[in-house]
Amino acid sequence: MPTAQLDGVAWQQTVVGDTVYVAGKFSQARPAGASPGSRTVPRNNLLAYRLSTGELLSSFAPSLNGQALSIAASPDGSRIYVGGEFTTVNGISRSRVAALNAADGSVISTFNPRVGGTVRALAVSADTVYLGGLFSSVGSASRSRLAAFRASDGALLPWSPTTDNRVNALVLSPDFRQVVVGGAFTTLNGSSRPGYGLGRVDAVTGASLSLGVNNTVRNAGRDSAILSLSSDGTSFYGTGYIYGGGGNLEGSFSGNWSDGNLRWVEDCHGDSYGVWASPTAVYLAGHPHYCGNIGGFPETQPRSWHRAVAFSKAATGVMTKDIHGYPSFTGVASPSLLNWFPDMDTGTASGQSQGPWAVSGNAEYVAMAGEFRNVSGKPQQGLVRFAVRELAPNTDGPRVTGANANPALNYQSPGTVRVSWRANWDRDNEVLSYQLFRDGAATPVYTETKSSRFYDRPTLEFTDTGLAAGPHTYRLFVSDPLGNVARSDVVRVDVLSGAPLPEPEPVPDSFSDDFDRTGSGKWGTAGVGGNWSHSGSATLWSVDGAGNMTLNRGGLGLTAQLPAASRRDTSLRVDAALDKVANGSGVYLTAAARKTAQGEYQGVVKISAAGRVTVDLVRVVGGTSTKLATRNVTNLVYRADSQLAVRFEATGSGTSDLRIKVWPAGSPEPAAWNAAVTDAAPELQQPGWIALTGYLSGSTTNLPVKVSFDNLSVGDGRTND
Repeated sequence: MPTAQLDGVAWQQTVVGDTVYVAGKFSQARPAGASPGSRTVPRNNLLAYRLSTGELLSSFAPSLNGQALSIAASPDGSRIYVGGEFTTVNGISRSRVAALNAADGSVISTFNPRVGGTVRALAVSADTVYLGGLFSSVGSASRSRLAAFRASDGALLPWSPTTDNRVNALVLSPDFRQVVVGGAFTTLNGSSRPGYGLGRVDAVTGASLSLGVNNTVRNAGRDSAILSLSSDGTSFYGTGYIYGGGGNLEGSFSGNWSDGNLRWVEDCHGDSYGVWASPTAVYLAGHPHYCGNIGGFPETQPRSWHRAVAFSKAATGVMTKDIHGYPSFTGVASPSLLNWFPDMDTGTASGQSQGPWAVSGNAEYVAMAGEFRNVSGKPQQGLVRFAVRELAPNTDGPRVTGANANPALNYQSPGTVRVSWRANWDRDNEVLSYQLFRDGAATPVYTETKSSRFYDRPTLEFTDTGLAAGPHTYRLFVSDPLGNVARSDVVRVDVLSGAPLPEPEPVPDSFSDDFDRTGSGKWGTAGVGGNWSHSGSATLWSVDGAGNMTLNRGGLGLTAQLPAASRRDTSLRVDAALDKVANGSGVYLTAAARKTAQGEYQGVVKISAAGRVTVDLVRVVGGTSTKLATRNVTNLVYRADSQLAVRFEATGSGTSDLRIKVWPAGSPEPAAWNAAVTDAAPELQQPGWIALTGYLSGSTTNLPVKVSFDNLSVGDGRTND
């Protein structure tokens, strides 16, 4: 959203109510929309703007004679503390730290410590101000890169933990009794565990406290460090960088204030500079270019960066082994990468070719600060805001338009055209809706709703039948939930006339697949039934005597289908197995019948984290799922690597009979059905193909989970009354 701009680099920021205070290295500010050098006002290394409007505040304009590297507010919001490399504020002598009146930027005369080196970090309670940086003295007293002062008069306090290298970040616990310290140091109070780039100390005595996070996150030395720390009142968060040796994390982490132990790590590469948690998400400023270890975007050649990203607050999975030679956090709890991808470019002010350096906000806004020059294709230098949906303009829609969104038209036979296209993507909406229009009609011939991201865009398709001979046109409309629409061009296909219809291939009475083959990337060709088609990445599919799908993140569903196995009356039997029982809300295994562009009938088997089994009968029409029946399967508990036999039937027309049963594979098939129901949805009273789906709940963390299907047979139904 439009925000005040600056002409240099913003290093840090803090939010007090509706005001954002920004510290950095700059000399001018200007309003949103003003080009560089126009409509400028002086702002020497410190400014403030209104968070709700983005308007620069004229009442707060202190002048620092050197750059400000850190900034923090008193708990009551009346004071702004700033640290850095300056020696005067408003012409008044201040040695690298100062306290200012939050309303008008005037210097508070009673706070005047004399710090002997750069101040890079600040943390403030009602009565104490904590500093970290590169200094070794305060006045005539020795202090090894950490010091504390009484807020009322600036008196140096006895608190004096020691480090052997730079301190970059400090954060206070909600009760003001603990301080977490981050930086490039290899020891804190003489200890390296905790104390290797990260430690926790008593806020009064400075004595070291336990910090389990430091057993996993190890960043310190010349080429690695912890760069930022923040808190949401329950957890603390941090970021790191590596440029050589000495460290293992370029992403961010979360720890518990209660015991200092790790909650999660995300090891997206590369370096991460700032982190802040809203009530609903964790936002990061940096330059990530690979998030594959948590199921996110891959590395590209040439490399592409995503400088503003967001994650879930809770751990939702575990990380996979790193494939690019970085230190690996295999099996460590991780959050989910959210679908929030604003574009931010690099600036030139720092000479480091970076974009955002810091992030903060409140329940309604996220504020980014740094040296970027453009945001999502629009000029916006150094500062920018993003709002929650209720306050945002919500005008950013699906990204692919015009010829780049054109569907491919493939003439199949007289009267039949297959239309296919690659899913679109949106910066802030994962689920998009597709409408395919034919011959300029007002009503679409096909609609579908599908999840996608810029790095995960599945192919969608629709087979249009009963077409008259001659030319036909198609146009694809893609919309997000906010009403933004992207349109393809109009594309044309000629449906040939005069050609005789080919003799239909005989449809077998039954289909089957024993998966007696090996391969990766696909399931190949069924014994009887044609080729399997798949959703998702090929790396998630294999066959080795069973058809396998690997669910490597929570909320992922994968589907294999046999389009050639088309029939109305269907009795599908298959054996299914998991390599582990998924925790969280479990796994859903689905057998589908009569699958067409309009919908499908589903028999669903849910396996809970305790191994309990539930079956559902479901109708899906136009993307809307309706549960028709659900039953618990008593006296059946699933154990990992065992097989369940599933039979699902959809038979009849006009009114269809649906039923499902599940039992231990290898034992006799029971006569009784676990659930049965009738349904008369007109869209589903026609032939369709069969499909098998594995879906992992979004709360599952013991990833990956491998789903295996075997011994598939498909007949006409009424096989086991």
